[in-house]
Amino acid sequence: MASETSGTVKPGSMAKFETEAGLRTVAHNVRTHMRPRHAVELDKRVEYFKGEKLLKYLQENKVKGMPAITSEAEALHVAKALLRHEYFHRSEKTDAKGFLEVSRDQTFISTGYYTWIYQGSQTLSHLMTTAIIVGFLTITCFPIWPQFLKIWAWYASVTLLVFMIVFLSARALIWLAMWTAGYEFWILPRLFDESLGFCESFTPVWSLEPGSKGQGYYRSTILVAFVAFVYWAYTQPTDFDSFIAAQKDFVSDLYEGNLLSDVSQDAKENIDKPKVQSLEDILRELDEEEAETDSDGLIDSLLDDVLEGEDGEEDDDDSADADADTDEPGAGSGEVKAEE
Repeated sequence: MASETSGTVKPGSMAKFETEAGLRTVAHNVRTHMRPRHAVELDKRVEYFKGEKLLKYLQENKVKGMPAITSEAEALHVAKALLRHEYFHRSEKTDAKGFLEVSRDQTFISTGYYTWIYQGSQTLSHLMTTAIIVGFLTITCFPIWPQFLKIWAWYASVTLLVFMIVFLSARALIWLAMWTAGYEFWILPRLFDESLGFCESFTPVWSLEPGSKGQGYYRSTILVAFVAFVYWAYTQPTDFDSFIAAQKDFVSDLYEGNLLSDVSQDAKENIDKPKVQSLEDILRELDEEEAETDSDGLIDSLLDDVLEGEDGEEDDDDSADADADTDEPGAGSGEVKAEE
């Protein structure tokens, strides 16, 4: 790579882009067209790039409105101006993969890493935020949707579900067939990568790599099982046709809503309506509560009678003991007199 100090900046060649408006134009162009990397800095997801990539982009970029940069020195001059006006700041990689921290040294060098501060036009972001809010309010108002919209929503949901099942099944079967041949072929290989953004999850469209060695036994087993299934489907057409017919019936039931057969038709039609008790239900509940109250009162009165009976018996026993204690001293004195 050429030295950062090679070449000279022509007088006045960068004057237009020394202004705030000119630098904003350059920053917006670079932010929009130069593909960044993603990392985490200060607990936030950020986009960053390497200094040499910016210098190369500025020299090769031919977009209208950008400075006509012909040397690395001119590109370095623009990059330093962007850093000085805080369109991005210099960062350093940490020991943890995918994490950055702000560097204390804020000079521009080609080997450094720089994190974007400039967010570009926020029009799309505002539109997306508005769409999310409108979508949320629309979904929460589902109970008051007209019936035909509810039916469309049901058909759309079922269609998406069926599409995802068919697509993922075909994706897995294609991978399995290629894996038995010694290759790993994926359609949308990064579809379920949670660390990527929405658009990045759909790139690349497919990937093909040689399979790992030492898996010949497993590949042979899967191949034999697949051949056995094909043989069964060929020799047992009735059973296979029954299986296909069952799947068609299942899809038909999904679209027609017959999977809720254990729920009455009235309950299905009013499933999203608030449940309001009728007057008969309220009166019946009141009667049940009064009956429970009467039964509780009867049990309480019976318990009170039993307890009162036990208390009466205890009082009688205490009276008898007291009488016995009173009679014993007299008997003793009689015996003494007799002895005398």
